[in-house]
Amino acid sequence: MPRLSMAAAGLDAQALLAPLERFTKVGLAVSGGADSLALLLLAQRHEAALGHPGRYTVYTVDHRLRPEAADEVAMVLAVAAARRLPARGLVWTGPKPATGVSAAARAARYELIHAAMREDGCEALATAHHLGDQAETVMMRMAHGSGLEGLRGMDRDTVIDGLRIVRPLLHVDPEALRALVRDEGLVPAADPSNADTDYERVRWRQMLPQLAALGLDAQRITTFARRAGEAEAALTAEAERARALVTPIDPLGVSVLRRDLSLLPKAVATRLVSKLLRDVGGAQRPHGLSAVERLVERLGQGTFRTTLNGCVVSAGPVTIRIRPEPARRSPPRRSTKEPLRS
Repeated sequence: MPRLSMAAAGLDAQALLAPLERFTKVGLAVSGGADSLALLLLAQRHEAALGHPGRYTVYTVDHRLRPEAADEVAMVLAVAAARRLPARGLVWTGPKPATGVSAAARAARYELIHAAMREDGCEALATAHHLGDQAETVMMRMAHGSGLEGLRGMDRDTVIDGLRIVRPLLHVDPEALRALVRDEGLVPAADPSNADTDYERVRWRQMLPQLAALGLDAQRITTFARRAGEAEAALTAEAERARALVTPIDPLGVSVLRRDLSLLPKAVATRLVSKLLRDVGGAQRPHGLSAVERLVERLGQGTFRTTLNGCVVSAGPVTIRIRPEPARRSPPRRSTKEPLRS
């Protein structure tokens, strides 16, 4: 094993990847960039230390968006083979969207990897998200007006569409990961999109050094995210207790006394109403916190009826009722005698 630089020497594979030991088989998402290559190297050392060959399988995806991607996949497969880690190269085939390419590529990547993991018997996917990624995420969400739920940043362990994702390097300085890759003599892939300022994340990445110069570095931002997560957990617990104030009004809707709602701290009332809107409206994506805050303020100001997040909210003198919004009526069908228009 090559001698490690000072930055890379602080990376303890056994300590960092200990959260993965509860799984028998784990997938590794490796793009070929420095961060994910470092994850591969750490996994190989962890596997060797545990004496459990076959624990890790590498998955790398060619999204067919850049001609260089095929060579990058081949490089990852070669690095994995040299370290005796099983690996699979996957390809995103078919037409690509004209807009939202980044989000579509991410969704396709996870879908492809998840399908391959099921075939291979892998129980979780480890990604190389690190301290810098977490700081960028928190700043982006703050700029978008997120509440505590978003400001806690990325979770270390989460499930997305049935795929368990674990981020064991979330508190690791990316420089240490890059140093590990350099010390191994590897040349990571360079994705030009990582420098494309059309992407919001890239603009925040370029801003972080300026924030660090003012004392707001990635470590302080992620410490804030941890504290936001702790406050979020406490707020969620209070909102769950407050849910006892809610009464079903039919199989779909709910009601709450205005007096009871007004007695709650505003943050708890907002969280409770947000949860009710999500449950009753069946939203698949979180709604904007600002809209819910404005609604909670209106709930204390008089009677009204409004819609939000797929729900009809009726505030009467005594009771607030939340029901699903009726499905929109379909447009009238044309007579069969009318000519069809293209």
